[in-house]
Amino acid sequence: MTNPLDDNSVQIALKDSDYGRVLRMIENGAFNEAAILTPAYSRVIDDILGEQNARLAASTSLAVCIIRTTKLLEDIANRDDLDEDVKKLAVLHLQKRIRQFALHLLPLDFVDIANRAVKNVEGSDNEEPRPIRPLRRKAAIPDRTRIASCRRCGREGHQFRKCPDYVCCICDELGPDHLSIHCPRLDGRIVLQEFRDDEKFFEALVDWEHNHKTLADLELRYPAELSPVPETPASFTPSTSLTPSPPTPTMEDPR
Repeated sequence: MTNPLDDNSVQIALKDSDYGRVLRMIENGAFNEAAILTPAYSRVIDDILGEQNARLAASTSLAVCIIRTTKLLEDIANRDDLDEDVKKLAVLHLQKRIRQFALHLLPLDFVDIANRAVKNVEGSDNEEPRPIRPLRRKAAIPDRTRIASCRRCGREGHQFRKCPDYVCCICDELGPDHLSIHCPRLDGRIVLQEFRDDEKFFEALVDWEHNHKTLADLELRYPAELSPVPETPASFTPSTSLTPSPPTPTMEDPR
């Protein structure tokens, strides 16, 4: 198989090709990455995006967050002072965060595409008819007047959502009606989706609280070192010519 660029029939001068545009894109990408990963410039970038149109700035802000998280993921993976279990937990947490950012970049009508894909797979015309299942007897109606024992403290009379001994793992507040996933310090951010099955939801809540405490202890025991600050990027102006400028004459270089 031959490379199209090796074909002698196609001859385009370098100045007439897209080579210069590709180089400018590479230079712009390196400049943008350096600015995003520099803490001082990154805060100003957030302020500038916060003042722009939400519809246009939202996707840009998510892309910036993905770049920062991938850099943090690289730093965690390259650290030798962390236990393997701790490192694995931190990597999984950051990978999940990147997926969440990427999901928000999908268009709103992507759910229609997903639904069509599901229907095409499950509603195939070649699918054999399913056998008719026999009717099942109605299950006994449970007695809902009796409240099961609490999964957290083991006492009867209330459920784990109303447990008076519950302690929030974020703000340490004591008392019922204050699950950690609803803590005001989260500023309304959804960290765990609730579902009807209380038993499965309790297990998911315990796992999330355990992971949150482990990550908090990790940040206290192993404070993340700041990444080496790259050189201060000067005001960048895309060059239109690849010809280097002549050297400046000095006293030791007489004309």
